[in-house]
Amino acid sequence: MKMNINIAIAVSTLLLTASLPAQAQSRKPSYYVTWQGDTVQAAILRASDKKNSHLFYFKGDRQGDVRQELRPENVKVVVYGNERFVSDSLPTAASGKQVFLKHLIESEVSLYKFTDEAGKAHFLFQKKGGELQPMQLRTYSGALKVALTGCPSFNFNDPDFIKQYSYSVRGLSRFFIAYNTCATPDVPVVEHRNKTQLYFTKGVTAGVASSAVDLDVLVAKPGNYGTYINPTIGVFGEFHVGRHLSSVLELQYHRYEGELLTQDAFYPDEIRIAMKYVRVPLLFKYTTTGKGKFFLNAGPHANYRLAQSGNRKYSSLAFNYLPDINKMAVGWSGGAGLALSPFANKSELKLEGRYNHTTLYTGVNACGTLISSQLLASISF
Repeated sequence: MKMNINIAIAVSTLLLTASLPAQAQSRKPSYYVTWQGDTVQAAILRASDKKNSHLFYFKGDRQGDVRQELRPENVKVVVYGNERFVSDSLPTAASGKQVFLKHLIESEVSLYKFTDEAGKAHFLFQKKGGELQPMQLRTYSGALKVALTGCPSFNFNDPDFIKQYSYSVRGLSRFFIAYNTCATPDVPVVEHRNKTQLYFTKGVTAGVASSAVDLDVLVAKPGNYGTYINPTIGVFGEFHVGRHLSSVLELQYHRYEGELLTQDAFYPDEIRIAMKYVRVPLLFKYTTTGKGKFFLNAGPHANYRLAQSGNRKYSSLAFNYLPDINKMAVGWSGGAGLALSPFANKSELKLEGRYNHTTLYTGVNACGTLISSQLLASISF
């Protein structure tokens, strides 16, 4: 028993400390530039391209700082990591309303992207010192042919040539990198694109679990031993791959107590069992962007039983009753939830509902199930 507890403590310590060296990487450098030319460092809150075409939010570094707005009418440039947004008027907008254009390629001829309210992407290019020129899906090759004549090797009359450069962020970025490199080789070409960022976060979790055990005749008197509601606590480490994907390794402590009450032809038969165990899920997770970020996760888990007890009463007899269940069990978990950022720093508060299905074994044979539903609250930092 003492050894099992020491193992649990060691694993939890490993989860917490493994993420410490990379924690500083989770914060991207961000700032904005006012129309007066002042550069202001700020914790920019990145959302989707559609939302950020009209508005950014940011927070100060002090605890308790409130979220503030950045609008294109008041801000000239917003920088988040390697991404850059510039304020300008769309050439198709009669009102001249300012928007944030995502600056994809910066050089003698620059490339921009604007995402409208319907989520549709529009691309524009601009020669240095010139005006913005929009591109349309069906006619963009013609617009490029007329405006960009500085590279003789670009044969727009060849149908296969333009097929190399699709009407997309990737395709047009490749085109403008190639064109600027050819037409003005002495002018630097900067691609404003965030590389996939790898970093760790860690956290603690707590909640409530509703668990039920079913056993079959291989290990015990068969039946459902009832539902047990108990608090659960744990720690986790999360490895992030970019803005949306991550994997989560958790260590949770659980308890279960159940009973099976039956009546034969002569006497009542009362069986009570109890278990203490740790669960280690490995979850693969997808998270959206926005003020409140929704997420889905799923993956395998392993249970390790730390302790077991039980007793059986039949007529006037009472004796210990320990089903012959392996200490190790495996299963799968899946959940969904919402992540919020109510703090001035990068900490997140997460609320999640999760379902866990565990298969119990005796030897190599399945002998029952442990099913639990959880409501969890966690904080990452």
